[in-house]
Amino acid sequence: MAITKYESYYNKIREQLEIIKNKNEYNNNSIAFAHWYLQRYYKLNEQQIAEDIIDGDGDLGIDAVILNEEDNALAVLQFKFPSKKENNNNEISQGDILKTWNGFTTLIDNEMTYSGSNLKFRDFKEQLKNAEITNFKIYFVSYNKGIVANKDVIETLAEKFRNNTGSTLDIVYHDRDMISNIYEKLNRKNNIKITLTYKQMSSAYNIDKRAIGSYVGFVNGVDLVKAISNNMATIFDENIRLFEYGSNINVGISRTATSTDQANMFYFYNNGIVFICDKASNSPAANKIILEGASVVNGCQTLNVLYNAKQKGNLNQAVYVLVRIIEISSYNERMKITEYLNSQTHIKDSYFIANHSIVRDLQKELLKKGYFLERQVNEYEYMHDHGKPIGAEKVIQLETAIQYYVGYWVNKYANVAKRGKGALFDKNKIEDLLCDISADKVIEAITTYNEISEVLTMYRKTRRNSNKQEFAMYIGVSQECLLQNIEEFLYMNTGDIILLNTVANLKRKYALLKLENLTTKDLIIDAIFINREIISAEKDTNTSALTKSTAIFTKMQEKVSSLTERYNSTGASI
Repeated sequence: MAITKYESYYNKIREQLEIIKNKNEYNNNSIAFAHWYLQRYYKLNEQQIAEDIIDGDGDLGIDAVILNEEDNALAVLQFKFPSKKENNNNEISQGDILKTWNGFTTLIDNEMTYSGSNLKFRDFKEQLKNAEITNFKIYFVSYNKGIVANKDVIETLAEKFRNNTGSTLDIVYHDRDMISNIYEKLNRKNNIKITLTYKQMSSAYNIDKRAIGSYVGFVNGVDLVKAISNNMATIFDENIRLFEYGSNINVGISRTATSTDQANMFYFYNNGIVFICDKASNSPAANKIILEGASVVNGCQTLNVLYNAKQKGNLNQAVYVLVRIIEISSYNERMKITEYLNSQTHIKDSYFIANHSIVRDLQKELLKKGYFLERQVNEYEYMHDHGKPIGAEKVIQLETAIQYYVGYWVNKYANVAKRGKGALFDKNKIEDLLCDISADKVIEAITTYNEISEVLTMYRKTRRNSNKQEFAMYIGVSQECLLQNIEEFLYMNTGDIILLNTVANLKRKYALLKLENLTTKDLIIDAIFINREIISAEKDTNTSALTKSTAIFTKMQEKVSSLTERYNSTGASI
C-alpha cells in the first residue's frame, strides 16, 4: 500500500518532536506536539510556551491555555499526535471532544469547582476569576482528520454557549492538512515581500472554499526588474528549474526586449510571469500590489533575460509583461500549480518533487555536512551567479541522490533504481521512498556507491587490458584464475546498483551477526561473489537484464538474509 504525504510528514515531524520531548523532558509526543505548534504557528518563545502548556494528569482535555487580557481573549487548545503514522486517518473521538468542552467550562465558570490535581490548570482558573474575557477560542489541533463526524456535537455546544453568554466563541479545527501546511512553510527558503508597480491589475478567478485568489494585469519590464532585483537569488525558490544558459529561446526574448522597433510588442510575444504568494494586497489608487511569501513559478527564463538586460542598461522602457498572481496558502496546491505550469516542455520527472518539504529539508541538512543537493535545474550555477555562494564542495543532483538512496536503503524498489530511475518519481511511490530519507543515509549511500564505482573501473580495465591486475588483487585471486573465469563477472558491467544494495544488506546482516571490524572493501568483495554465484546460476545470458531483474534482487536479498556467518568470499572456488 502506497504511503501518503501525511505518513511521510509524520516521520519528519516526529523526529522534531523527539528532540523537543527530550530537551524539555515531556512525558509524551502530544505535549511535544503542543510545544512544536505553539512555537511554529503561534510564534511563542520558549518561556511563553512553558507558561501556557498544561502538562500532567487532571488537565480535563486541555493541553494549553493562551490568555490575552489586553484583547479580552482566551484560547484553550487540545493536541493529538498519533502514536503510529497509520493512525493519521483517524478522527478525534466524541469522548475527547466532550472532555475538552467540560475542561473549558470548568476553567471559565466561577460556579464550577475544580477538584483535580493539576496545579497549572488550577492556576489558570484562578487567573480567570477576575478577568473580563469576551472572546473565546477552542482549538482542536490534531495530526489526523480532526473533527468530522462529530462536528455537530461541538458546534451545538458552542452555539448554546454564545446564546447564553453573549460572548464570542470560535471553534478552530487544525487537522493534518493544516499541520502539513505549517510544516511545508517551515521548509521554504524565503518569505519574500515585494511591491509591484503596475500599469493595470484586476482581480480575476477566485475559489473561496479552497482559499485561492488571483490577479491578472501587466507591468512595465523595468519596474518589474526593480521590484525583484534584490531577491533574484531566491525569488524562484518554488520553481522547478532555473535559468537555462545559452538557450536559443532566451536569445530571442532578449532580442525583443532590447530592440528599438519591437519592444512594444513584447507583451504579445511573451507568455508572461506567474507569481504565487501567501497574501496579495492590492492598492488600485497607488497602482501597486504587495505580495508576501512571493515566488515566481513560471516565467523564470523571461524574468532572468529582463534582469540581465537591465543590468547591461539596454532593457527597453517600452517592454510590458503579462503578470498573473495566484494567492494561496495550501502548499500542496502550490506544488501542483508549479508542476502543471511547467509541464508544457520536457523536464525530468525528478524535478517535480523539488518543492517537496522533505526534499527541502534534506537540502538544508546536507548543506550542513558539506553537500549541496541541487533540487532545481541549474541551481548551483544560478546561486553563484547571483551572489549566493553555496559553501559546499560536493554537489549532488537530486535524481542521483534519490537513485543511490533507494538502491542502498529501500529493498522494495532497489531494482527500480537500476531498471528505470525515472519510475522512482512516480507520484504513487514518492511518499513511500522519502518517508525515511535523511542526510546521513544519502551520504552513506553515495559514499558507498563511489567506492563501488572505483572497483567497477578496476574490473573494466582488466576487461580492456588483461595485464591490469588491480581488480584481481582487490578481490584476492590470482590474475590467471580471474582471466580463466572472467565471464562470470560480466554482470559487473551493469551491476552497480545490485552491488550497492547487496553491500547495504550485508552491512545490516553482519551487524546482527555481530561481525565486527569489517570494512566497506570487505562488504564489496562479499557482494561481488554473492552476485557472481546467483547470476552465474541463471540460464539467461543477458546479464544486463539480470542486473535489473526483480527476481535477482530478491534472490540476493534472501541469500544475505539467510546467512548465519560471513559469506565465504575468498575466491577459492573460482
